[in-house]
Amino acid sequence: MIATALVVALLLVVDQWTKLWTVATFPLNGPGEVVIPGALYFTYVQNTGAAFGLLRGVSFPLGPLTVDGVFVLGVVSLLVSVFIARYLWRQRGRLAWGVQVPLTLILAGAIGNMIDRFRLGYVIDFIHVHIGWFNFPVFNVADSLVSVGAVMLLLFGRSEPRAPQPDASEVRDEAA
Repeated sequence: MIATALVVALLLVVDQWTKLWTVATFPLNGPGEVVIPGALYFTYVQNTGAAFGLLRGVSFPLGPLTVDGVFVLGVVSLLVSVFIARYLWRQRGRLAWGVQVPLTLILAGAIGNMIDRFRLGYVIDFIHVHIGWFNFPVFNVADSLVSVGAVMLLLFGRSEPRAPQPDASEVRDEAA
């Protein structure tokens, strides 16, 4: 579990650093910087919606408050993160790599975008794939982690579980 926490922390550092770098380097809604001509650009945008801008501009009254889509998505990210972290903790040592690795990626991505939503009120996106007629919505490292993790979970998530690993106290008992 410590390895999982370290990987999540490292991926969060990468995600947040790339977002800080983006804000410091590129103009908001600018033309984009060419990374690979005719294919990949860095374009700084602020996404107030979910993936592909879904729920952008959504708001509704909740008693005396008005709740917007950014807050709702932040809460959803928090709930997903807590659920995945709790599951990983409870299943530590028993999960096959085909479940452990994807859930770790999804957890890091969910936390990365949750940080933006609660801290900034939007998510910083900057990776833009545009090849000819194919113009993919701008995304970020956290989005990539969630997407890659979800695909891996679909492809490899039925891997056989690992045999439970004895904890340190069981190993000491057997040695005595």
